Amino acid sequence: MIIITFVHLYMIYGLIIGLIYLTIFLAQYYNSEKVLHYLGTFCTIGTLYVPIFLKYHSSEIVFANALVSIFSAVTGFLFALKILELTFTYEWSQQKKITLKQILIDFSTFPVYKYEPEPYLLKSKSIHPTFLNHVNYLILGTNDDQLSARRQNSLIIFRGLFQMICLHILLHSTPYSVLRLHSQNATFFSLTHFLIYALYGFIFYFALGMIINIVFGFMGFFWNIHIRSVYPGYPFLPRGIHDFWSRRWNIYIKTILHRIAFIALPKLTGFNEKSNVRMIIAGVFAFFVSGLLHEFMYTVSINRWSGGKYMLFFLIHGMFVGIELSLQGLLKRKQLFPAFVGWAYTITALYSTSHLFCDPWIEADCFATLKTYLG
Repeated sequence: MIIITFVHLYMIYGLIIGLIYLTIFLAQYYNSEKVLHYLGTFCTIGTLYVPIFLKYHSSEIVFANALVSIFSAVTGFLFALKILELTFTYEWSQQKKITLKQILIDFSTFPVYKYEPEPYLLKSKSIHPTFLNHVNYLILGTNDDQLSARRQNSLIIFRGLFQMICLHILLHSTPYSVLRLHSQNATFFSLTHFLIYALYGFIFYFALGMIINIVFGFMGFFWNIHIRSVYPGYPFLPRGIHDFWSRRWNIYIKTILHRIAFIALPKLTGFNEKSNVRMIIAGVFAFFVSGLLHEFMYTVSINRWSGGKYMLFFLIHGMFVGIELSLQGLLKRKQLFPAFVGWAYTITALYSTSHLFCDPWIEADCFATLKTYLG
């Protein structure tokens, strides 16, 4: 019997990156964008099938633990999205110049540049960043070009370690009974219910931030390049649903989905007319794909279906964003409400739908399991 650990997953997805480079190389060799499209589609399907095969189609393979299973599903879907982005959202003139180093960088971190002939490695500048520059970047993640690449990535790693400590303290001080509190077992819109789901929100933020900042920061330090902050704004101070999803919550995923929805989708469908309707449709499509990502991740890793809760959650928020942007266009205003009113409405919208996102994880006892491993 083969027990799949994180080391095995790194090897498997390393082979996938090699296959992606072979795809690019063949397309460049034959000078054919169609070859890239066909082989890229094949790589996408194969990448999605990897976690499914490891989970269901081999009696001789088991995952070492639940975290490895979740990581396999997440990585499989993210790699599939990255391949689609690489294959369908860049001009052929750019794709012909892609190098192996660029592919390695783009699949291992969140670089500022996008497929230049040679990666633009930013050197340390003859400036002296202030203490405030460091604090802003360390705590808030505010992008600051006054920091050298190595210093920037060091701060990102420290931020990830700080979030790991915060997550440990939060999980350690929270009883198991609280981490198993389902929405069916609490009075909706009660203060207790609100605080519990706010707690879940912080757990997600610290857990994702910890992993992303440490991994991306380390790889950015290794490559000596400036990278983009995945959480460039504090996520719990949004001024609108669009502000939350576009500028504050995991813009790494948002950037990929945005390029697929607004560049690849029109290219594949031939519907390139610029209009508010097309923009809204593309935006809803991005939320639809995000719903698929979470349904895929949950189903493959937990071996059960969420009942469509993730899809419903993201479609509702896609509708919220569409309405918000439509009203902004009609009223010709960049901000619909004053800052506090916008924050209150956004927190209310997030809280009123949070059970759709959190309850499947509660039902699978994931928060309690996370406490066991990290608390």
